[in-house]
Amino acid sequence: MAENHRRKKSISRLILAAVLICSMIAMSGCATFDSFRQTFFAPQQSDTDPVITIGVIEPQTGRYADKGRDEIKGIELANSIYSNVDGYKVRLVKVDTQSTVAGTETAIQALIEMKPVAIIGSAGEASSLTIGDYVDDAGIPAITPSGTNPLITQNCEYYFRACLTEYQMGEGLAEYAVSELGSKRIGVVSIKNDTGISALLDGFDYRVGKLAGKRSRAVLLTEELTPTEDEMKKVLKSIKENSIEVCFVSLGTEDMDKFFTMAEDMGLEDVVFLGTRSWGDAAFISMMEKHKDIKAVFPYESVLTKNDDTSDTYTEEAQRFQIEYANRYGADDVPTDNAALAYDSYLLLINAFHNAKSMDGADIRTAMMEFDGLKCATGLFTFDVNGNVQRAVTLSTIKDGKPVTEYVTKIESKAKELEDPENVNPEGQ
Repeated sequence: MAENHRRKKSISRLILAAVLICSMIAMSGCATFDSFRQTFFAPQQSDTDPVITIGVIEPQTGRYADKGRDEIKGIELANSIYSNVDGYKVRLVKVDTQSTVAGTETAIQALIEMKPVAIIGSAGEASSLTIGDYVDDAGIPAITPSGTNPLITQNCEYYFRACLTEYQMGEGLAEYAVSELGSKRIGVVSIKNDTGISALLDGFDYRVGKLAGKRSRAVLLTEELTPTEDEMKKVLKSIKENSIEVCFVSLGTEDMDKFFTMAEDMGLEDVVFLGTRSWGDAAFISMMEKHKDIKAVFPYESVLTKNDDTSDTYTEEAQRFQIEYANRYGADDVPTDNAALAYDSYLLLINAFHNAKSMDGADIRTAMMEFDGLKCATGLFTFDVNGNVQRAVTLSTIKDGKPVTEYVTKIESKAKELEDPENVNPEGQ
C-alpha cells in the first residue's frame, strides 16, 4: 500500500484495518477473523492480569506453508514455556502471508493495526523483504527467523534476523573446507544464471582466500551447468580428473539425487559435497537415504546433537528445546532449523522486553541491540548495527535420517555491509 495510506490518522487506519480484515477473511478463512476478534473485541485487560501481544506473520497457506508451520511450531513452543514476562501474559496473534507479496502486505498492515509490542516473521525471502518498511514506519521491533537475503535488514532500523546471511554461510563452508578438512583441492559447481547463491559464493571465495592465501589455487574447479544428465556427467568427470576433495554444489533435491547417483557410479564417494541451507529440508534428507556413502555438509542450525557440542554455542536452552519439542509434538517429529530459529526469535523478543522494562518500540529495539552473547537454543546472539546476528556458523550433515551438527566455525562471522543494494536480487524466496 502506498506510503500516504500508512500515515493516515488513527481513525482512518482503524477503518482501513476493518476493510483489510474482511479481505483476509475471504482469502484465509476464520483464523484471521479470530485474530481480529481477539484484538478488537476481547475484554479489556485488568491491572491484575496485564497482557502483551506478539504478532506472528507467517505463510499458513500457499507455497511456503510448510516452512511457515515449522516456524509457528517453534514460536508456540516457546510461548508455552515462557508465557509470562515480568508479570505480563504473552499473547500470540497470527496472520497469514499466503506465501505471496500481496498477501504479506495485507497481513502486515492488519497486524500493525493490532498494535503488538513486537512481530516475528516471516518464512519466505520476498515476504520478509516486504515487511521491513512497514515495521520501520510503525516503530515496531520485528525479527525474521529464516530470511537470509542481505537486503532484508539493510536500512531497516527495527528489523532483525535470527539466522545468518548467505554470505556468512559461505564463509562457514569455506572454513570447514580449508581449516577443518585441510583441503586445497576444492570445486564449485553452480547453476547457470543462478543469482540466488551469489552472496554465499562471495562469502565462500572471500574466506577461502583468507585462509588458504590469495595466491593459493585452493579452488581448482569452477563450473556452471544446466542440470541435464550430460552436463552433470561432464562436471563429475572434471571433479574426478582434478582430484577434487571438497565440492560445493548448488542443485536442488531432485537434481542432487541424480548427481549423487552418477557420483557413486564414478567412485566419487570420498568427495565431501557442500550445499545450501535447503539441504536441511525434509525432502533432501529423505532422498539421502539412497546415498548413505555420500557425505553432504550444509549450513543448518541443528540442535539435535548440541549435547555433544563442546563449543561455546551449546546452551541449556538447546536441550530444553529438544525435550519440550518432543513432548509437545512427538518424538517422531524432527524439529527443523526454522522451528528452532523461530523459537529463539520469541526468546530474543521477551528478553528484550524484560531488559527494556518498557513496551515502547524504540526501547525494545535498543535492548535488542545491546545483547552480547545471549544464549538461546541455536547459539549465542549479538547483533550488528543492521540487526544481523554475529556468531559462529553451524554446519550439519545427515546421520540416521536426521540433520546433526558436523562443525561449528572458530570465527565469529559478520554479515557483509552492502555497498550497492541494487546488485542484490530481492526476488528469490
